[in-house]
Amino acid sequence: METPGFKFDGGFIMVPWEQFDEAVEWYREKMGWRLKGTGTGPVGRKAFFKLPGPGQANLKSFESDIDHFTIDGYLEGNCRFCFRTANHEQSLQYFKQQGVEHSDSIEMPDGTWSADLHAFGGIRLTLSEDKKLEGKFPDSRVIQYAAKPLWLGVSNLASSIQWYERTMGFVRSKKDFSKLGFALLRDVRQKWDFIWLQEGPQASDRAKANPGARPYFHIKKQEDFFNAHQWLKDQSIEVSDVVGERWQGFHFYDPDGNRLNVWTYY
Repeated sequence: METPGFKFDGGFIMVPWEQFDEAVEWYREKMGWRLKGTGTGPVGRKAFFKLPGPGQANLKSFESDIDHFTIDGYLEGNCRFCFRTANHEQSLQYFKQQGVEHSDSIEMPDGTWSADLHAFGGIRLTLSEDKKLEGKFPDSRVIQYAAKPLWLGVSNLASSIQWYERTMGFVRSKKDFSKLGFALLRDVRQKWDFIWLQEGPQASDRAKANPGARPYFHIKKQEDFFNAHQWLKDQSIEVSDVVGERWQGFHFYDPDGNRLNVWTYY
């Protein structure tokens, strides 16, 4: 079997079941996102928000009896789920006024600025500046998914690039950021440079992390989804059980403990 086709497709922001309604209101009020609807199904509670720009943000309740959604082992780790903001300084000032904490800003290799936002329940969301959007959404601070929505800490750039190429079919971008300790991964099928890898000692413990903000990759056909699940097992990669009906998902980890999630829906 060839390497499965993994396509970035948004993700879930996890919240405790007992605080789900409170979290929905928090994201509607603080983020300015428009609530499309909520629902309860076989895998728990969900809420769907229309982002001001393209895309949809999804809230999901932790589920104690479902491994894919349990709060057990919760750890933010080195996997960042990144969202786009137009004016970085103004956005951080707004959240500070709202009582929402954030990290110090850092300059990324491409010259943009990023900072971690401590969202509802301490969940980490990462803001990434895109000046091209300035003035287009004046009432919104968090507009859509970032141009590079994943930022992963790894212990060795070269070996991580090889792993992602072999396991997920991504390749290193032609742009070389290695002198800055970064690499950029490209989805060849979508012609998109979309994952930052950052080498650093913080990833050297390789602890498996289960963060609150979880990016997902989509596999369209259900048959391909189950084939990918088995293919990962055949590569001696630990894979969770498949959960859900109509919507189905599972997760696995890269060698540095970054959690990678996969879903299909039909």
